[in-house]
Amino acid sequence: MSVIATLDVAAEHFVLEAAISEPSGLRVQLERVVPSDEWFVPYFWVADGSVDAIETALRSAPDIDSFRVLDRINGEALLRANWSTDASPLVETIHATSGELLDAVGTAGEWRVHLRFPDHTDLTEFYRRCHERGIRLDFKQLHNPGVPTASGLGAGLTETQRETLLTALERGYFDVPREINLVELAAELGVSDTAVSQRLRRGISGLLVAAIEGTESADGPSAE
Repeated sequence: MSVIATLDVAAEHFVLEAAISEPSGLRVQLERVVPSDEWFVPYFWVADGSVDAIETALRSAPDIDSFRVLDRINGEALLRANWSTDASPLVETIHATSGELLDAVGTAGEWRVHLRFPDHTDLTEFYRRCHERGIRLDFKQLHNPGVPTASGLGAGLTETQRETLLTALERGYFDVPREINLVELAAELGVSDTAVSQRLRRGISGLLVAAIEGTESADGPSAE
């Protein structure tokens, strides 16, 4: 059974150490928008700074060969990057142990990372290899999709997705008729409406998968 791991790791072992250091104040979110054969997530959002400051920080990042700003909204920028293939020992270890990067948010020199592995054996091998390479990991949560936990179905959500879904629910985004639209919700969260839309879709998708797999785990596979 697959397992999702939530962990914290220092930027020195992952990516963009200089860009998300304390002085820069930048916040970076990596997102796999669609399945890709590329070795690492090409798209990411950078916030909490002017676009000029973002570009200055990324130009000095040794793990990025090149980048292009695709969108600029209210101090937040969507970028596509060409990464240096030897940029991150953590990413190499993830790929070597059949892991998948689901989401990552970096700020103040540290990343909160969500990873999926085919089973606990692969996760154990991932941890062993990281230990051998001196990569320090701080595990926050392990979650088997489809298995009920004390935290409920929302245990597999990222913090960003959870915050977005809760805010949308509290502000009446899911009411009929809606009490708040996507643009208004984005303004309240301080991000672009595109980012909010992606977080809502991915969060809702994660909840549906967990609910459906949980039902199948409890009742057995359907006969149809």
